[in-house]
Amino acid sequence: MPTGMMRFHMRTNSAAVLFSLSVSIGVTMVGLGIIWPILPILAAQMGVGGFVVGTIIASFNVSRTACAPFVGRFSDRMGRKSFILIGLVLYAAVSCAYLAAHSAEALIAVRLAHGFTSLLVVPIAMALAADIAPQGQLGSYMGTLNMAAMIGLGVGPTLGGVIQEHFGMPAAFYALCAVSLGTAAFVVFFVPPDRESGAITRRTGTATFRQILADRTAFAIVLMRFFSASGQGSVYTFLPIYAHQIGMSGSRFGILLSANVFLIALMQRPVGRLADRTNPKRVVILGMFGVAVAVFCMPFSSDFWPLLALNILMGMSTGFILPGSLVITGHLGRTMGMASLMSVTDAAYSFGMIVSPILSGVIFDALGVSWVFTAGAALIAVGGVVVAVLLRNYCPPVDCGPPGQ
Repeated sequence: MPTGMMRFHMRTNSAAVLFSLSVSIGVTMVGLGIIWPILPILAAQMGVGGFVVGTIIASFNVSRTACAPFVGRFSDRMGRKSFILIGLVLYAAVSCAYLAAHSAEALIAVRLAHGFTSLLVVPIAMALAADIAPQGQLGSYMGTLNMAAMIGLGVGPTLGGVIQEHFGMPAAFYALCAVSLGTAAFVVFFVPPDRESGAITRRTGTATFRQILADRTAFAIVLMRFFSASGQGSVYTFLPIYAHQIGMSGSRFGILLSANVFLIALMQRPVGRLADRTNPKRVVILGMFGVAVAVFCMPFSSDFWPLLALNILMGMSTGFILPGSLVITGHLGRTMGMASLMSVTDAAYSFGMIVSPILSGVIFDALGVSWVFTAGAALIAVGGVVVAVLLRNYCPPVDCGPPGQ
């Protein structure tokens, strides 16, 4: 095949794989979002206290934090598609297991399993997208996949609430099972085998957890993910309480949250293209300080419109952070092992989401809800300063795309 035709075929193939991955991730995140509004109710119906409810919710991220580095290294050595398929099938099994959990301990066990199965899907799909991204399009590819994930996550809670209201709580978990199995079937038929998709696997040469943390740039992204999750998690946890305290209706609060999440989704692809054309560290640092300003100002706003403006600022700023950090991660992953690195950064985010509700709860009990936002803003700002220092000499390498291009 002539070189020009070969390159055209590879670009077409990689675009088709990206579309299939985007559909798979988007639908998977819809399924995950379906049970968001239902799980706290299910836990509360067991008669447990707030601390146990928080433990149940956090268990999902505990297993992600503990297992992520190992899952990533195995995927770098064994492939992508098989991991995604196994994860989706296990997703379906875990969905039914929720209905069999009749105690807090059982529900914690199911959440731990759910967190582990999610590791086999989302970060591995992200790694595959980075593997196949053509020259100069790494940010665009990562932004597209992240946009699909955020849209799915935004649609899921609304869909879950509708299903619960009209068909009952068990129907929501059956819907999650059906979505997972349907997505697995989609992956079987539309995502090519690793040898055809362009997935990069290696028997040796993947970086260990210690080697990743020893790299200045990788360590900066790990810290960025942790600080961002720790700070933003406080907003997502306690903004409903603050909105209730100032007398805001549930529908108006829903608008705040939807504006935040959907702006993150809409920013992914254009910011990804921007990160391909400039130094992505600028995009990341700008986004972190934008989020810090938005979070800091929230307790000084006691009306719907100022809070909406701040949620818009937070959503847009977060929309800068994610694609920029994924471009840096994608460049590093081509030498360290794509899934190995992405799983570690995913673990840092999950750990931040464990720390956030606990730390925020302590601050809330001791000082009140306003100080939760102040502490969250401080965490993000400190993270922004640390990341700016660690990345001060960072310049992106020449993007040669995946091997063979």
